Amino acid sequence: MTLRVAIVDDEEHAREAIRILLQRREGVEIVAECRNGAEALEVLQWMTVDLLLLDVQMPAVDGFGVIHSLGAGRVPPTVFVTAFDDYALRAFEVGAVDYVLKPFDEARFLAAFDRARLRVDERRTAQWARRLLAATAERSQPAAAPLPRLPVPDGKRVTFVSFDEIDWIQAADQYVIVHAGAREHLLRESLERLEKKLPGERFVRIHRSHVVNVAKVREVARLAKGDAEVTLADGRRLRVSRRYRRRLAISSPKTERL
Repeated sequence: MTLRVAIVDDEEHAREAIRILLQRREGVEIVAECRNGAEALEVLQWMTVDLLLLDVQMPAVDGFGVIHSLGAGRVPPTVFVTAFDDYALRAFEVGAVDYVLKPFDEARFLAAFDRARLRVDERRTAQWARRLLAATAERSQPAAAPLPRLPVPDGKRVTFVSFDEIDWIQAADQYVIVHAGAREHLLRESLERLEKKLPGERFVRIHRSHVVNVAKVREVARLAKGDAEVTLADGRRLRVSRRYRRRLAISSPKTERL
């Protein structure tokens, strides 16, 4: 299985060095690069991350602040990568897989990475075994507090998109496309999972492939066979399937302007 990795370091050259070394291993996907702990906390509330490569000293929220803010049970396997040797004991006390000191060579870093990958594989196997034995759905984590914006990986950085800017969100295989004005943002996430994390009072599912920002809906029109159609503020029209029509509370008139 693909290993989804997040790199959290305030030094761009350090992130680049880690990125280059990760290319030496197959089946690795870097899903986020964060410049500080605050960005990491936003990303980790929205994204599934298998392995966290985490610096210690960073502006605003440091590495241990990230660990404590996430809380036990929500922290992915973590390797600390830092220039400070003072925190090694503390790192292992919070469950770190390894502690790599900068500057590091390729062999040292990849040895730590391979050890962490083994930990991830063990965790996945244990989770699968528990689900199989229980024969029930996997327990859902408590809902995280809603955030004011959506973090979207954008190359080497993470772009934060305000919910107010989003017009609608479209499913695209294993991705979603976030339409925000003239810009489109690609996010590796299923629409079902993303919908659960969006503020429900602002976003409504209208189709198996579409979620809309209700503040951007200008008009709702009823169509034949129980379907409907919404027109957004920018003039785009989207189909509303019968399954989701009630979520928009469509009344009896054929057309309702909002």
